[in-house]
Amino acid sequence: MVFFYQFMLGLFASIFVAAAAFVFQWLTISGALAAILCGTLVIGFGPWYSIFLIGFFFASSGIIGLLKKMRRQPELAVLAKGARRDAKQVFANIAPSIFALLLVFWTKEPLFLWGFVAGIASCTADTWGSEIGVLSPSPPRHLLTGKKLPPGLSGGVSWLGTAASLAGSLAITGLFAAALWLNGKPFSLDLWLTLTALGFCGSLLDSLLGAAIQVRYQCPVCHQYTEKKVHHDVATKQVGGLSFVTNEGVNLLTSIVIVFVSVLLTGSFFK
Repeated sequence: MVFFYQFMLGLFASIFVAAAAFVFQWLTISGALAAILCGTLVIGFGPWYSIFLIGFFFASSGIIGLLKKMRRQPELAVLAKGARRDAKQVFANIAPSIFALLLVFWTKEPLFLWGFVAGIASCTADTWGSEIGVLSPSPPRHLLTGKKLPPGLSGGVSWLGTAASLAGSLAITGLFAAALWLNGKPFSLDLWLTLTALGFCGSLLDSLLGAAIQVRYQCPVCHQYTEKKVHHDVATKQVGGLSFVTNEGVNLLTSIVIVFVSVLLTGSFFK
């Protein structure tokens, strides 16, 4: 009965938060429905603080986007995705982490909890790096070739974006450490550093995969590289990557790798 009430609490709380995110234009309708499902699972099956980690990830992303709009920062024309997250983007970012959280519930193994935290830290690091990195005064560089790229295009890195990625990972692992402290549970410095490093490395891996295998197009009108199949109302030409690897595919693959690697590492060194 307690589990039922917790599950229903998760459902109603998630509906309220997703509705607010939709009103603030942080999520599309499909993104809001995906957030309701994810939030219900997290509150229903995870420890009390798990929803705050995911909530912080979504809220901080939305606030950064809102601040950019207040600064009249235009939506980047090269990106295939808009400012509002849809269901594919929600699931690509946090589905592997939620799966790890479900494994915590079923197995009671803490190493899956570390995987959940590292996965959310990676998503936050990547999002902060992407959203804040586009404000860099110097253009980003292709991670593999060093060539200049349009701001926001996958595979590019800048010093500002890299610093923002590290800050995003630190924010999640710091919240997790604070939650464990409030819960009266020990949390070693070595484990905190490992999870923070994994989150930061997730952002770098996302950029590496974006540079190496994510599909990229070029507009025949303005000759700009883009993630869109149509630019200036003209079909673009594929000039790199694999046609079936989109930004969501890179996000999903990165999340899977980070969650899996974190489970292996923490299972080997911190059990």
